[in-house]
Amino acid sequence: MRAFVGTFVFPETGLVEAGALVVEQGRVVAFEKKAPEKAERVELSGFVVPGLIDAHVHLSFSGGPDPVAEMEAEPREATLIRAVGYLKAYLKAGVTAVRDLGSRDGMAVGLAYAVEKGLISGPRVVAAGRVLTPTGGHGHRHGVEVDGPDAVRRAAREEFKRGARALKLMATGGVMTPGVQAGAEMFEEEELRAGAREAEKRGAVAAAHAQGLFGIKAALRAGVKTIEHGAFDRWDEEAFHLFKQESALLVPTLAAPDGILRGEGVPAFMVEKTKKIAERHRENTLEAWRAGVTIAAGTDAGTPYNPHPNLARELFLMAELGIALEDVLRAATSYAARALGMEGEIGTLRPGAHADLAVLEENPLTTARAYAKVRAVFKAGEPITRA
Repeated sequence: MRAFVGTFVFPETGLVEAGALVVEQGRVVAFEKKAPEKAERVELSGFVVPGLIDAHVHLSFSGGPDPVAEMEAEPREATLIRAVGYLKAYLKAGVTAVRDLGSRDGMAVGLAYAVEKGLISGPRVVAAGRVLTPTGGHGHRHGVEVDGPDAVRRAAREEFKRGARALKLMATGGVMTPGVQAGAEMFEEEELRAGAREAEKRGAVAAAHAQGLFGIKAALRAGVKTIEHGAFDRWDEEAFHLFKQESALLVPTLAAPDGILRGEGVPAFMVEKTKKIAERHRENTLEAWRAGVTIAAGTDAGTPYNPHPNLARELFLMAELGIALEDVLRAATSYAARALGMEGEIGTLRPGAHADLAVLEENPLTTARAYAKVRAVFKAGEPITRA
């Protein structure tokens, strides 16, 4: 038994309390005012939050100016080695869980297995494997091209057979595929429903890349539980209603357009598409939050000038928009845990959860800059890094 003694920030309630978090066999047992006498005492200086979660990453991508071209030019083994290094960096930054929403040949599934078995060091990984997209759709060069509900259903089953724990569907076009209009409808609603149903049957979360309003609504009606980006078109009341009716989450990935527009050497077609949607993207995110849509934090890390890890930047951008700091913390913990299909298991300090902890120098309910100053990290109650 181990007792972590310090000042704890509880995401669900927004309370900041001094006390002892009691951990046994890698899980939280209780929160008490004083550490039990028989427990090993671990003193923590700073503000203790649940291990942070990035609900949208791409471990195959480097975060360079043109990550797709870079990946295509290197051997598969080199991509894998890079990804192992990224996982170690996530842990040092206080990120103890990530969701990979599309990797080269689905290699993130293998990385998730390697972390789980202790073969490599890294955060918990929930991997979607290969993305599903219609013929010629967004991400088709490295996804599975399928047309029609039956084909989507079969492809989804194949990804789960290969070990995926999430499913990524391309509801609309996007920025990083040449010749595809960002926001344009891709999959039909029935195709999305087929994929979402396969995920539901396995207790997994279906995610939809959805930038245009039509695609967002189609994905929500189809039962998709997380909408990624949401950048194009002004939303209407029906969209907000569907989010709440379906208990769906928005993962805005503000760091993605931020990186594309701030870096040099990004392919021109990506820059031009991003310029058209960047401001609307920010406005949609804030309007959705004000309307009561639940927001989970995800960076889209690996896209241009959006490195691994980059969650601190994402959380700063959310706060800069005007999202309350309490909800920024929840976005990176309890809400993000829902996006991974691990609600109650991670992203919380409640009894029964994995004892994944990040110790911040500053109070995250006072400043969003706190996430860039991580003093210590623990995973399953064991130290990863200590200041």
